[in-house]
Amino acid sequence: MIPEELELQNFLAYRDPDPLVLNGIHVACLAGPNGAGKSSILDAITWSLWGKARSNSADELIHQGQDNMRVALVFRQDGAHYRVIRQRKAGKRGASLLELQSSNGAGDWQGLSGATIKETQSKIDDLLHLDYDTFINSAMLAQGRADEFTTKTPSQRKQILGNILGLSIWEDYEDRAKKRVAMAKSELSRLDSKLAEIETELAKRDDLEDELAIAEVSAGEIDEELQAAEKEWASLKKADDTLSDLSDQLARLTTKIRALKKQIADAEKQRDKAEAQADEDAIRTAMQDVEDRLGRLAPLEVEREELLTRRAAIAEEIGSLKGANKAMAPAAAPLKERMATLQSATEPVCPTCGEPLTEEHRAEVAAEIEHELQGLRDDRRANQIRIDEFDQQLAELDSQKKKLDRDLKGRSKLEKQVGELQVTLERAGEARERMDSLIVQMQQWKVEQTVASEETDELNEKISEARELLGKRSLSEGDLERLRKERRTADQRVGSTKQKLEALEQLEGSQKDLRDSRDETADDLGIYDELRKAFSKTGVPAMIIETAVPELERSANELLSRMTDGRMHVRIETQREIKTGETREALDIVISDELGSRPYELYSGGESFRIDFALRIALSRLLARRAGAQLRSLFIDEGFGSQDAQGRDHLVAAIHSIQDDFERILVITHIEELKDAFPDRIEIEKHPDGSQFRIA
Repeated sequence: MIPEELELQNFLAYRDPDPLVLNGIHVACLAGPNGAGKSSILDAITWSLWGKARSNSADELIHQGQDNMRVALVFRQDGAHYRVIRQRKAGKRGASLLELQSSNGAGDWQGLSGATIKETQSKIDDLLHLDYDTFINSAMLAQGRADEFTTKTPSQRKQILGNILGLSIWEDYEDRAKKRVAMAKSELSRLDSKLAEIETELAKRDDLEDELAIAEVSAGEIDEELQAAEKEWASLKKADDTLSDLSDQLARLTTKIRALKKQIADAEKQRDKAEAQADEDAIRTAMQDVEDRLGRLAPLEVEREELLTRRAAIAEEIGSLKGANKAMAPAAAPLKERMATLQSATEPVCPTCGEPLTEEHRAEVAAEIEHELQGLRDDRRANQIRIDEFDQQLAELDSQKKKLDRDLKGRSKLEKQVGELQVTLERAGEARERMDSLIVQMQQWKVEQTVASEETDELNEKISEARELLGKRSLSEGDLERLRKERRTADQRVGSTKQKLEALEQLEGSQKDLRDSRDETADDLGIYDELRKAFSKTGVPAMIIETAVPELERSANELLSRMTDGRMHVRIETQREIKTGETREALDIVISDELGSRPYELYSGGESFRIDFALRIALSRLLARRAGAQLRSLFIDEGFGSQDAQGRDHLVAAIHSIQDDFERILVITHIEELKDAFPDRIEIEKHPDGSQFRIA
């Protein structure tokens, strides 16, 4: 991981500075007064990548007076450029945001973030091949934590070294081998259990063969007994069916005889009734009498029709006369009006004819009008006289009609009697025919009744014989069902025993396959158990550490010798003898100088820092050269203040001597005379609105 650009917003001492661009910088120091924010640069890098820094609380990293912060880090990893953006909002329910992006080479960023912060963090860890603890124990000498590796317990140091060497993969291998061992053991146990079950089942073969022989003999005996019983039962069933059929026939004949008797009785009643209805002579005599009476009424009907015709003609004449009288009134009205006009005229001209109006002329015209009016009155009186005469004739005709109506009133009754007698006569003929038919039918039914009675006697005799045969039987239906059940049970016993023997034959075939599988599983168990041991901490990982320790010792002693003029030496021991005399895996650090070996705690601050520095640089070299995390950066924030002038020169020289092992080295110091010891310098300046950095 090589940092290339850092953007800060409200992070510790920084408010909103310009981005810190590290492109082109190989070795540089970060200089500035205490509290300016030099170490905050390293905190920003670790917080952006892992969400961790020197402070345990993320809210404490937010610039004073602000409620949020943001850090964006552009870095290079395995030849590709990535950007991590982490944000935090302060508060009890503060929200965080984490983004991972990759560059497409054209200046655009593409998202690689997961669905959650946890998923995105996992992607960052996978990309860098290391976590926060491994990073600060190898690539970073943080302020106050230079002895992070040295003061760890031997097991913790071994864990850190294992992370640097990428030994976690062997833990995965060991877990997988353990699972395979557990699976093989489980499968072996299952196969052993199955084989034991098969052995138990195969031991039953002799007993099953004896059981089959006995079952087959028993089944044969029961089958013979059942066949004899079924033969006897068939005969009984046939007799029973015959009895049932005869009983059905007898019931049908009895029903038929009963029906014939009823039909004969009904026919006799109908015959008697038909005889009563068949007296045709009396009916014809009655009809002749009624028809004679109707014949005498015919002239009266003719007379009545003539009378009605005359009456209609008179009524029509009366209507005409009354119409004429009614029309006379409108004809007289103009004459009366002329008369009134003439009598009231005062002009010398006649109002009716226009001639001179003299008294003589007036009298003459008035006489003419009066003559016309008198003619109308005479016609009206003549018409009324005729109307009165016609009314008298109508009265006489109505009287005659009433008399005729009285005489003709019995005609409809006589006609009805004729119709009824005609129907009766027709029915009498039908009754005569029906009576003849009934006599023939009764004779036929009586013959059928005689035949049915004879058949009934014959059936009763056959039924008696069938009942006598059934009364002698000794086998019941329950006996037959019991024998059938016993045969089914015997057949099932034979079939079940045969199935068990067939199953044993199949078990013999699968027994060999199971034994072969068991041998293979046992071989696999041995292999997986050997692999488990090889992948454990005392196996291949221990061998890798044993191989890496000499390299770590050489690298640390090379630097330590350069910084102490060859006075101090570090030895790393991977095994420790315990009280029982046995050895145990460890990672002990033994330090010696011209006075001999002494505990790390007895060395002065400057000496212990040189030891810490040498070991940490050696770890960084080892990580950069051998671990899966291609770490090509080194960050130093420690130690120069504890060294004298000569010690500082040795440290600077040591840093320069390892610069080719790293692509980027950043050294933090507040000592003025060390600023010019490095080719590049990043000045950190404090300002009221937040610290700023400047590349000098």
